[in-house]
Amino acid sequence: MQTDYEKAADREKRLAKIEVPYIQKELPRAKDIVGELQWLNGISKSCFDHGMKFPRRILHAFHTALKTSELSPITVLAGVSGTGKSALPNLYSHFGGINFLNLSVQPNWDSQESMLGFFNSIVNEFDAQPVLRLLAQSQKNQTEDCPHGLKDAMSLILMDEMNLAHVELYFAEFLSKLEQRREMKDELPFLDIKLGAGIDDYQLPIDRNVLWVGTMNQDETTKSLSDKVLDRGIMINFPRPRTLERRQKLKKLGAAVPLLSRQLWESWCCQESKFTDDQIFPYKSFVEELNKSLSKVGRALGHRVWQSIEYYMANYPDVLEAQRLMEEEKSNDDKRLKKAMKVAFEDQLVQKVMPKLRGIETRGKSKSDCLDKIRTQLVNNDYTIIDDFDLACEFGYGQFIWNSANYLKDDAVNGQENAEN
Repeated sequence: MQTDYEKAADREKRLAKIEVPYIQKELPRAKDIVGELQWLNGISKSCFDHGMKFPRRILHAFHTALKTSELSPITVLAGVSGTGKSALPNLYSHFGGINFLNLSVQPNWDSQESMLGFFNSIVNEFDAQPVLRLLAQSQKNQTEDCPHGLKDAMSLILMDEMNLAHVELYFAEFLSKLEQRREMKDELPFLDIKLGAGIDDYQLPIDRNVLWVGTMNQDETTKSLSDKVLDRGIMINFPRPRTLERRQKLKKLGAAVPLLSRQLWESWCCQESKFTDDQIFPYKSFVEELNKSLSKVGRALGHRVWQSIEYYMANYPDVLEAQRLMEEEKSNDDKRLKKAMKVAFEDQLVQKVMPKLRGIETRGKSKSDCLDKIRTQLVNNDYTIIDDFDLACEFGYGQFIWNSANYLKDDAVNGQENAEN
């Protein structure tokens, strides 16, 4: 029977199922070159006009997290249900010119095949899921023979409710390949897609023009994220609403804007830190001191976390703008830069460090040797996340659980104001 499954024609037939374009229409490309902040403000204004309000700091954090996917390949959005976790990636993509795919994670996903598809030996066909078709399409150039190629554009895949199943079961190999990509320049890692017994695997390149985002709720139906995922990702907590907004009219999205150039996107990504030793020292020493406290409870940070923090700070839009103005004005006044760096660093404390503290006991030696010392650091350096830190100590039934974002309460939420500023 094996010979029936080893014909070259069978492989081509199965590949054809994978290479059916997910997006089967020609998408216009944007020709205008815009600045990063101008582009972000345009998204903010469009979201506001559509009836959705996102704090400026949330939007900038989300954008920066996507830019730093080389070190933190997945961005996780957490928070109260109904606060816009799923809407943000959708609207960001729609108004920003990025291809978007919403992937609903199922509780029974237990392997990579659950997400991508598998060879069905009963009907002798490969059952290619939409995400696999989009990934294959995103690696093809747009030509006359392949008018739907998306290699020159950016795509975003949202794994909605990603922790309904264990992330490590269906996304582990992706994480490993995405991590390998960091050390590769001209080549790309491949994901081996099994096409059936006796048939050579299909090698799917894992390129940098596909961005990965997940949303998660924290209730009795979900799984907690492991340190492997937390270390390789950025977790952004959405604030609970302080006042409930009315939505008097439901507006349809309409046609998406022309696709953003991949080249322009990559021009916004800073591949190296331009901070001087004096500029970065306060933050590096802060993390080193914090790491002493974490080591007392077996939660010490590795080099990867600090490198991700500095990479995030170097890519933060307000930091890049402050550096640009300093160069343009040939000025040594770095007040604006210091303010932007502190905001970006505080974001990373919330996104990368606080999730590592989950489960630490909020009493006894854990409290005195770790949590109290970290709180003292936050107070001495005048960070705004102290109230959230205290809540994480109080509401976790004796364990530290970070699940709030009250430090954003004073952040502007009016998209019209953001666009004008």
